[in-house]
Order: sequence, then C-alpha cells, then structure tokens
Amino acid sequence: MTTAPPTTLTTRYLAGPGRRPLALRESDRLDLVRRALEDRFLSRPVFLTEGEAGRLERDLNGVTDLLFGLPERLFDGDPYAFAAAVGLRPEQARLALRPPVAAPGRIGRADLYRDQVGFRLLEFNISSALGGLQITELNRLALADPELAAFVAAEGLGFPDTVAMLAGQIREAAGRAGETCRVALMDCPSGYRATEPEITALAGLLAHHGVEAFGCHTGQARESGGRLMVDGRQVDLVYRYFTLGELTADAAALREAEALLDLFARCDVPVLSPLRTSMHGNKRALALLWEDRCQETLDAGERDLVGRLLPWTHELRPGTARVAGEPTDLLAYCRHHRDRLVIKPAHGLGGSGTVLGRSVGDAQWAASLERALATPHIVQELVTPLPEPFPGEEGADEPWVLNWGAFLIGRSYAGAFLRGLPAGRADVVSYAAGAHAGCAFQQRMGAPS
Repeated sequence: MTTAPPTTLTTRYLAGPGRRPLALRESDRLDLVRRALEDRFLSRPVFLTEGEAGRLERDLNGVTDLLFGLPERLFDGDPYAFAAAVGLRPEQARLALRPPVAAPGRIGRADLYRDQVGFRLLEFNISSALGGLQITELNRLALADPELAAFVAAEGLGFPDTVAMLAGQIREAAGRAGETCRVALMDCPSGYRATEPEITALAGLLAHHGVEAFGCHTGQARESGGRLMVDGRQVDLVYRYFTLGELTADAAALREAEALLDLFARCDVPVLSPLRTSMHGNKRALALLWEDRCQETLDAGERDLVGRLLPWTHELRPGTARVAGEPTDLLAYCRHHRDRLVIKPAHGLGGSGTVLGRSVGDAQWAASLERALATPHIVQELVTPLPEPFPGEEGADEPWVLNWGAFLIGRSYAGAFLRGLPAGRADVVSYAAGAHAGCAFQQRMGAPS
C-alpha cells in the first residue's frame, strides 16, 4: 500500500508531540462536540501550509464561481432550464425560484480526497444544511494538550473560526450588523429529531458571536403582527436545514412549503441559504463542467482548474460522452471500466447509495448501473486517496484515509472537518461508515514551512 509522504509540518509533529495519540480532556466543550460529531476522533490534527490553504481557497472560489455562472454560460440566463438540466422536477424549480428570488448563498463544504496530484473534489455541498460546522471547537480542545500547543505556537499555526465567519454571513444576510440577530435554525418536522443535536450545538456556539439562535421545525412558524414568530420568539432570519426534496416529497408537503415561503415573504424574513442554492450544489451541476458545451466556454485557467481539481464526472445516461478527449459510448465505457469508476446518486448525502466499481464484481456492477439509470445518478472517475500516518495505541503509526470537508464561507476558506477511516476499510469515508472526526491547523502568513 502506498502512503502519502508526510509534509514537513506533519513529519515534525510526528517526531515530537505526535509520537502518541492526542488525548482530549473531559469538559463541557467536549460534551458539546460529542453531541454534534459523536465520540470518535482522529489521533492527531492535520496540517496545511500557507500555500496549500491559499490554493485551496482560490480553487474553491473558482469552482463556486463556475457553478453559480452555469445558467448564464449554458442556458442564456434561464434558471428554469438550468434547474431541469440538473434534475429538478418542475414543482421543485418553481419552489426554488419562487419570488422574491435571492442570490444563491455562498456557504458550502467541499468534500475532497488527496491523491498524488493534490486535492480532488468529490462533491460540493453548497448549502446551509452542513455537518461539521462545530469543528473549530475540536481545535480548541486539542490545544489543551501543552505539547501540541507548544508545537502550534512554534510553527506559527492557527485555524479559521468557522462559526464566527458563519455568524458574519448570518448578520449580513439579515441586515443586522451591530445588533442582536434572532435566527431560527429550522428543519422539517420529519428531519428535526436527527438534526437536533447538530442544531443545538451550533446555536450554543453562535451565541458567543451575538447571534441568538434556536432550533425549530417548519411546523412551528407563525405570523403575528406582520412578524415571523416561533413559539413566541421573533425571527430575523431563517437558517435552512430543510431541503428542497423534503418540501416536495408529496402534494401535501408541497402545499405546506408554498404556504411557508409565502409566510417568510410576507414577514420579509430572508432564508439562508436560499432554496435555489441547492441547484448549484447538485452533483449534476458538477457534471456539467465536464460537458463539451461547458468546456468550450472556459478560458485556459478555468479549464486547468476543472481538469486538476474535479475528477471526470458525467450524468449517467445512455449516449455519448467524451472520455480522455474521445467521444465514447458512455454505458459501454462504464461496463468495461468498473475498477476506475464510482456511481453516486445525484442528490445523495453521506455516501448513501454510492457504489465503487473496484469493490463489487462484474454482475453486481452491471446491476448497479441498471438500477442507477432509473433515477438521477452520476458516474465519476474513482479517486484513490493516499493514506496518511496516524499514531496508533501501540505506538506505531497506522495508515488512515481522510475525507477533507473544507468549508467556504463568503469567499474565505473557513476551516476543515476531517473524517478518517483505517486504510483497510475506507471505501467510502463518511460518518455513516463509522469515520472518526478531526481538525486542521494551517500556517499563518509568513510562518516557516
């Protein structure tokens, strides 16, 4: 098994405080992190040089700009045509583009693997309904270890405060700069029980930044005197955890969603991030970047960005696709190159429904392809991440595979939510697969590398 050579920072850490697994002290802060991230943590932090962090920020901004610009590039500015192209049903497009139509929100988490080339973008969750926003609390907990704290100080390391940056975006969207901002962290009734620990943890952290946040579900929203209220509390902004799929699950849900959006509009309460954002954070939107009609609109720098950062990705459907520069029958290519491809639901989360060709036999792969043709799916070049060394309980380093969840808030890289699994069982690195959580430190400008 090939293992990534440690960066100079990681080498120095593993030779010093990283000789042993990092131990986290019991505290109220640790309890909060456990509620949001469960009780599985990597045995060390990971590290980014100043150059790596800067390039990651530029790359994520570049891809976001491309995704937000797709309606103009490919559909003459028609958002309904774009919605159809990424698989939204007509009623979903009508809901997402219901007036007043706000600009898509620039909040997201890019899920990346690191291979021999560098970071590779698996998917981009451009949405407010994100897991792992509490990750900087893990940075703070880790710094209670005096050896790590000394290493961080000596190397000029730090970390972005993800929640502070999010609070700034919330205040800007609500128009409440310098004032208390009352925010409903709102999910659908059916999903609220599962997201409540995540929501409660985020509400507690936002309170440190002057944002009065509380969890609730859509069924609790009411109007009183022209104001949006939830259980007697006025709301200045709705922070959205509910999804377009949940709002359009059936005819009854759609009617309730239309009434809910009417309520928000009457009370002049913005939603962060707006529903239309889900059109751009869709895996089929990423696939459009690889289509010939989009490639022809890219300048040299944009084409380099897509080719370097985004693995070859295509909507799974009968027809021709360009593979390695040549027109190819897509389904025939998929059938004959199982070991280098992965199938993903276009709207799936947490790795659910993902099938890696190298992990199944020919018959199962053929059956998976057939099933995937019935609903929106994409096929993507398989990225094989290089394992990284992590200190084990017995003192020896062990290879682990990491999924980097890099946050973009506004135009700034806002930290990373790491998920990792031992290399021997890392087909899909996700919480659903039992991954451990970790945090990242990065060099401050001008620090030695």
